[in-house]
Amino acid sequence: MLRYFTLSVMTHLFIYKEATMKRTVVVCALLPLVIGIAQAAPQPCDTVSLCNSAGTAAYQAGRYEEAAEAFERQLRRAEQTQDSAARELALNNLVVTSLRLQQSGQARAWLNLALNDGMHGTATRHNLRSVSAALDYQALGASLEGRYLRYAGAAVWSSLDISRQPDGSYRAHFSPLRAGAKVEEYGPAAIGELQGALQGEKAYYQLTAADLPQGCAVELFHEGLDIRVLEVFDPQCQQYGGAGISVAGNYLKVSADPQQQAR
Repeated sequence: MLRYFTLSVMTHLFIYKEATMKRTVVVCALLPLVIGIAQAAPQPCDTVSLCNSAGTAAYQAGRYEEAAEAFERQLRRAEQTQDSAARELALNNLVVTSLRLQQSGQARAWLNLALNDGMHGTATRHNLRSVSAALDYQALGASLEGRYLRYAGAAVWSSLDISRQPDGSYRAHFSPLRAGAKVEEYGPAAIGELQGALQGEKAYYQLTAADLPQGCAVELFHEGLDIRVLEVFDPQCQQYGGAGISVAGNYLKVSADPQQQAR
């Protein structure tokens, strides 16, 4: 069976699956310029096309983490230009790279951004099938426990980790951030941290035992695999982080295992 991905206008990657050998053979058709980039040391990129070329070269060379970094830069530049086609290309680049890194949940998160924005190109439709095949939906839906991501813009994510306690209750740990315009140079413009026990069951939970002033409620609605978070907006209620920080929003489940927090 032939699978086709478009990583750039002039670069095509064909992946053939050999069912009998149970292996994947990758055949690359690259321009000489892209081949030269793949053999050279990683170079910073300043435009959508340069980041696409740098990421594609790293991808073809099997340097998937480097490719992901370049494609994240590509996405940031595409968002700055407000070019929908460029965003879709960058997001699909990140989807296939995440799959190569065995990060099917992260691939789901990138793909979800494209789908939510109404993107439906050939690569997006193909990757929808690829991500669906890679995900273990049974494991993701087994319980509330796990890791969830909410997009913060500029190719960075806020996170929510929910862990099951020995007594069967759940505890939530929010790590919200605001990307800002200089995230590559200085990191996120603002970060925060909020944690506490979850009180409730099935589809509705409320954050308790958190360092929140009275009246500053944080509510979690479990919807399918994912979680929608609502909170009271008031100057006194967002003291858990820097300016513009909030935990409200839609969180996509990417793993059945919460990330362990540093002590």
